[in-house]
Amino acid sequence: MDRQMQGTRSIRLQNKKEDAIKLADFLHSCATTYKIPDSAYNDLRLVLEEVFINIASYAYDKDDIQMISVDLNDIDDGINITFTDTGVAFDPLSYTYDDMESADHSEGGMGIHIIRSLTDHQHYHRAGQSNVFTVTKHYTKHNKE
Repeated sequence: MDRQMQGTRSIRLQNKKEDAIKLADFLHSCATTYKIPDSAYNDLRLVLEEVFINIASYAYDKDDIQMISVDLNDIDDGINITFTDTGVAFDPLSYTYDDMESADHSEGGMGIHIIRSLTDHQHYHRAGQSNVFTVTKHYTKHNKE
């Protein structure tokens, strides 16, 4: 489900990995409206997929189908993207570079590094029973019509 408010577009997806395609389509539909340049779009596509797949894979028990909300908020010099889920509490920003160095990367572990390197700001907080993770990407908007 896709909803739109002033400067914000939102989608709610099930915590199924295959819904990552719907999220990519959603970002694509927002790209022109938000005047996202191609270079930023490619970064955002990767970031959205990485965050979503991690939530879908690890926040819930395997057979527990829940909803994940993704809000894209247009700002003057870029975009804020907020993921909200009711899964297990987890602050992805608590994962340090040292953790990545010692992690078995066959199981992943580079996701937060990718997210940090492709976005300008990241923020996590717990709101009641929800994980709220926001990333910000700054860019110069294009005027493609």
